[in-house]
Amino acid sequence: MQSKLAKWYLSQDRLPYWYLLFADCLTIILAGFFAFIINHRPHLSQLPTLLLTLTAYLPFYVVGIYVFRIYRDAVRRIEMRGLLRVGGAIAFGAISVVILRVFFHSDLIGSTIRLRDLAFQSALAFVLMTAMRMLVKLAYEDYMRHNRPNVYGLSNNDLLGIELSALLPRKEIKINMAAVQEKMQNKRILITGAGGSIGSELVRLVAALHPQQLLLLDIAETPLHDVRLMLSREYPQVDCQTVVCNICHLNRLSQLFDSFKPEIIFHAAAYKHVPMMEDNPTESILNNVDGTVKLANLSIEYGVKTFVMVSTDKAVNPTNVMGCSKRICEIYCQSLNNDKRNIHGCQFITTRFGNVLGSNGSVVPTFRQQIRNGGPVYVTHPDIERYFMLIPEACKLVLQAATIGEGGKIYVFDMGQPVKIVDLARRMIELSGKSDIQIAYSGLRPGEKLYEELLNDAERVEPTPYERISIARVREYVFDEVQTAIQELINTALSYDAMRTVKQMKGLVPEYVSANELYRELTTSH
Repeated sequence: MQSKLAKWYLSQDRLPYWYLLFADCLTIILAGFFAFIINHRPHLSQLPTLLLTLTAYLPFYVVGIYVFRIYRDAVRRIEMRGLLRVGGAIAFGAISVVILRVFFHSDLIGSTIRLRDLAFQSALAFVLMTAMRMLVKLAYEDYMRHNRPNVYGLSNNDLLGIELSALLPRKEIKINMAAVQEKMQNKRILITGAGGSIGSELVRLVAALHPQQLLLLDIAETPLHDVRLMLSREYPQVDCQTVVCNICHLNRLSQLFDSFKPEIIFHAAAYKHVPMMEDNPTESILNNVDGTVKLANLSIEYGVKTFVMVSTDKAVNPTNVMGCSKRICEIYCQSLNNDKRNIHGCQFITTRFGNVLGSNGSVVPTFRQQIRNGGPVYVTHPDIERYFMLIPEACKLVLQAATIGEGGKIYVFDMGQPVKIVDLARRMIELSGKSDIQIAYSGLRPGEKLYEELLNDAERVEPTPYERISIARVREYVFDEVQTAIQELINTALSYDAMRTVKQMKGLVPEYVSANELYRELTTSH
């Protein structure tokens, strides 16, 4: 019965209006009934008249419900604003009854309901209606936490068979949600890479902050469709447009900017898999760099207020094509922020963090599948280690960085201590209960390094008011020089000459020392 009820409820965008109205009306009548009984202890013969009187006053509360639009948000997503609307509707009904009584000098029907009865009824009705909504919200969130599909169609339990937090135990990251909501509320927000691991979680978090509109872009149709379904299920009140779009297509982007006029952009679209980009360096430039350049330039043209780019620790002293491409993106955004062409004062903010646990194609889902298959679990090297965060942790910090508002800065997240990949594998095997699973070593992949950094040797950090966020002090670049060099790089990439592309990347980012034997010889050949 419980599963059938849950399935029915989750299939709805929200509970039907008439169901909620009936429940609230019944609550208001019962609250008045109990208030009168407690205050007057009436004889049983008086109760039918009392109920008739309370029912006669009910339309005033219904009008209050309509005026304050208490069903504007789905009950399972109720927040403080929604509870205030409930209180307003009840107050409207009670005041209307008082005015009616003053005007007619008596009750319309039967029982005399005193002012203290109305006050008691209002307070009790508010408590009961609030309690009902909070219980529904808590039950829904608990159910979804354990059973909802993520954007890749797997539940939390299916993804790992174990809780991600068990792999990375530490204190929950707390951010200033009031500041974040003030920044996001009633804004037109564009999110690129909205179907990806980071992008989809950003969508989920931003949708809860009451944006005016959301525009979600991704080149991958299926993950974007899954995000669309998630939003229709969990945030049906959000005005959202999902667009299958390549961020390198300038005409399409221009059209979208012109019609949507975004105020805030979260740029999470990128090719991210290191081995793939080692084999396809020109595509790394054409997607990661050229896409970022086009988005950043349009942000200037259309007066975007805040542009937040999601970067990676692989951009620090990069040893692979992917990391170097993201460092080039950082350089472009930083230099454009400080250039005279930024006439509207767009704040270009870069967020830099390490790996996220459980992202699509990452080690955790890979290890999970290998464990299910009976092993072995393959680790590239016994000493390899990485910084890790949970996806919600990273996305919360991205939102917090967006509120700080200092353009041209690179915000570095405190990732905690680095984790050895072999220790992660052992932990997953231990938590799976399969003690016979073996670990094997496959060797480092092209472009892969043993250790990753959040800062290079020349960088220092400045504190921010937020415990887990620092500012990286990086080299300043002149935009004209950066623009010319990057455009030359993009033109080279369009020729699909991999070696020449990588050589020019090394010229732009001198600290890029490739760990790939194929490109290593180009290190000093600028």
